[in-house]
Amino acid sequence: MVGRFFNNKRATDRPWEENMNGRFCCTMKSAIALMVLVWAAPMAQAQAKAVFDLPAQPLADSLRAVGSQTNVNLLFDPPLVAGKKAPALKAEVTADEALTRLLAGTGIKHEFLNETTIVLAKAGAVGSKSSREGVSPSAASGEPGKDDPKEGNKSPDSFRVAQVDQGKGSQSPAVANQTANSPENSNGLSVGLSEIIVTAQKKSERLQDVPVPVTAIDGAVLASTNQVRVQDFFSSVPGLSVSPVPGLGTSQVAIRGVTTGGLANPTVGIVVDDVPYGSTSLWGNGFAAPDLDPSDISRVEVLRGPQGALYGASSMGGLIKYVTVDPSTEQLSGNVQAGGVNVHNSPNLGYLFRAAVNVPISDTLAVRGSVFAREDPGYLDNIRNGQRGVNEAQAEGGRVAALWRPSDSFSVKLSALIQDYHADGDSFAEVGTGLGDLQQNAIPGTGWKSLKDQAYSATIAGKVGNVDLTSMTGYNIVNQHTSFDFSASSFFGPEVQNLYGVSGAPLLTDSQTKRFTQEFRLSMPMGSHFDGLVGLFYSDEKSNLFQAVDAADQTTGNVIAEYFAFDVPTSLREYSVFADLTWKVTDRFDIQFGGRESKYKQTVVEYYTGAPYNTLVTGSGAPFVKNALDADDNAFTYLVTPRFRLSPDWMLYARAASGYRIGGANPSPGAQQPAFKPDKTDNYEIGTKGDLFSNQLTLDASLYYINWKDIQLQLRDPNTGVVAYTNASGAKSKGIELSSEWRPFRGSSVAAWVVWNDAVLSAAIPPASINPLGASGDRLPNTSRFSGHFSLGQEFPLTGKLTGAVGAAVSYVGVRESTFLVGSTDRQVFPAYTQTDLNAALNYDTWRLSLFANNITDKRGVLSGGTGSLVPTEFYYIQPRTVGLTLAKQF
Repeated sequence: MVGRFFNNKRATDRPWEENMNGRFCCTMKSAIALMVLVWAAPMAQAQAKAVFDLPAQPLADSLRAVGSQTNVNLLFDPPLVAGKKAPALKAEVTADEALTRLLAGTGIKHEFLNETTIVLAKAGAVGSKSSREGVSPSAASGEPGKDDPKEGNKSPDSFRVAQVDQGKGSQSPAVANQTANSPENSNGLSVGLSEIIVTAQKKSERLQDVPVPVTAIDGAVLASTNQVRVQDFFSSVPGLSVSPVPGLGTSQVAIRGVTTGGLANPTVGIVVDDVPYGSTSLWGNGFAAPDLDPSDISRVEVLRGPQGALYGASSMGGLIKYVTVDPSTEQLSGNVQAGGVNVHNSPNLGYLFRAAVNVPISDTLAVRGSVFAREDPGYLDNIRNGQRGVNEAQAEGGRVAALWRPSDSFSVKLSALIQDYHADGDSFAEVGTGLGDLQQNAIPGTGWKSLKDQAYSATIAGKVGNVDLTSMTGYNIVNQHTSFDFSASSFFGPEVQNLYGVSGAPLLTDSQTKRFTQEFRLSMPMGSHFDGLVGLFYSDEKSNLFQAVDAADQTTGNVIAEYFAFDVPTSLREYSVFADLTWKVTDRFDIQFGGRESKYKQTVVEYYTGAPYNTLVTGSGAPFVKNALDADDNAFTYLVTPRFRLSPDWMLYARAASGYRIGGANPSPGAQQPAFKPDKTDNYEIGTKGDLFSNQLTLDASLYYINWKDIQLQLRDPNTGVVAYTNASGAKSKGIELSSEWRPFRGSSVAAWVVWNDAVLSAAIPPASINPLGASGDRLPNTSRFSGHFSLGQEFPLTGKLTGAVGAAVSYVGVRESTFLVGSTDRQVFPAYTQTDLNAALNYDTWRLSLFANNITDKRGVLSGGTGSLVPTEFYYIQPRTVGLTLAKQF
């Protein structure tokens, strides 16, 4: 579907509008960038009356006039109003009254998203609401049915994401927006930017109204180009970095350089439909970001900068939100997608299959189900046993969701998501004698991984008077079972050789986390100048981490003995209370205040056996069997955001916000202290964002400074290999983010962003025998100083219903350095690289044939590995050249 957006872009009969007709004022607002600002009249309230003298005409023309004369944004899908006529309107009425008259008898209702934005929807659809006073609770709280009347709040074909091409992965805007809600010409080709509805602040808002740097990634585009991992699309998002975790088959993510590397508590929060996902602790592998297949994902929202006031622990660098597609009561619908994939150096083709169906049970109840299965080609060869494509992987899963909305003031959504992933080998390439491109020399039987993700949620939203009540209950289970060749490690390999006479040291990891969360929140207007939100949050997670290093024959993989093992069950509880208040000082200026008080308690029980703990740690022959540790602390996070609207489509904002991650209990052997404290970030930012020239150009710019206190560091004893954690010196991250998208001609789109980030230690790490070395000014790990992204695309008519599209994207990732090292300042340097992606599509009616070629020049961009990793000869690259073809059908 294609949607339209109209607002006041021309003079009307009001004097102040005549004076401002066609006039723009540009001013310098930053010391480092030219920010183009548009001067427009004060925003009109939806209740303000306007004089209409409209003839009987096509409904779309009358809607355009209402938006123009009342300064109200109207969002709708053209098919919804196609062929419909509007009666003459000659009266002095409000926008609400005008729309009521124009839409009478059309089967269309108008819904206030906020005071200046109205969405048109088919009458009787789930989530519809007839006026601002009757807004459903979900519209204010960001819950089911809030955005799209056809597919709940998250249809891939409604309010399609369009914040610069960074939000579309490597696919071009031309391809991505063929079903988006941008204005179209007579050929069906888009001529303006599409509207973006996000829930970054736990309520539905247009992207240009959110005073937070947000990138929204279109799930439909990720699916059509088979970008199924964060590693596949991270370089299209400003400020996002990825570092694969050796041996675990997952990736660690960071935003704006807020990371110290290593296996540590996460600095980026992960939520699925606003429900926290995974662990907040390193003991639950919380540092590992999930790779959810995009089969039923509407979009992925990436929030840059600390989000602690609204989202709590782990969001000290930012937040990643997976937003799924909701059921709809409108009609039976669905889609099917199938395709093939080839990766350079792979001996076999991969495949993908995705399908989804939406079933209306009644006018108030709908169910949606989806399934997927895919095989990812392996492209690495093991020279030890001659096996090709050892990292071939299979993934499968599905999702079921039910949405019941008996009235506009009450809704219940239940959702269950399951995904299984299995790979036969790890995705590292080794560098050394006798090894060529994309080769490794691993012990047979190692490198496999099995990951299972489960996410269950229940969301209840209700409205009592002007008060919106929301309850969000979540339960997720994350299982990870992996094997890794640890033979070439600097400590364990030699020790196994000395004790058992064999050189193989496979590392086995078995981890499970079960997490229950409950959030209650209440939001309401407080008079004409204040909106308030208060909430309670509770989290209870239980994890069990088991690891063992065996002594094995390197040639056959046969295990001789168990070198050591440890089993660490943990429990973690967190309690939070939070509040958010928006003071509307004037129609154009408001200030948002937020705060959150959090408290946690962690209990860790350790069971250790094996040679390292019998002799090297305890100093005696007695085994180090069991120890119980506790850690508890609290943290306060805040938010202050003044925002000034220069026009309905342009704003300036400042932002002071903080975030934190929990501390924790240390493993006993070799630890300097029994526990380490939470660390905290304070972010100070100014920014501007908005649309120009009838929504043909969008700009987004921000300048930020992050002060990071009590940074958590991973310590490693060079004599025993034992890991512990401490709080050390501070760090800082400062930078500039500039992005833009332009649609200059019919069916064309040009988008670009550039980021400069300087994330460094602000003080030296205190010297100690097991501390990593770092001087003031040393760069934080895995983050480039410069990065950028550029894309362009063109869509065009061919014949009849047949249309085509082509596009290209280029991503640049600058030089990075590995984690800080113990006893050395010679960190691994990861060179800069540039990745180029191409795509094309043919569309006929409800069919789409898509062709993509990612990393077309077959670059070997290094993401992690080398000096400082578990095995210094191993490196993780971006995926080699990948070419695929998909065929999709909607019904």
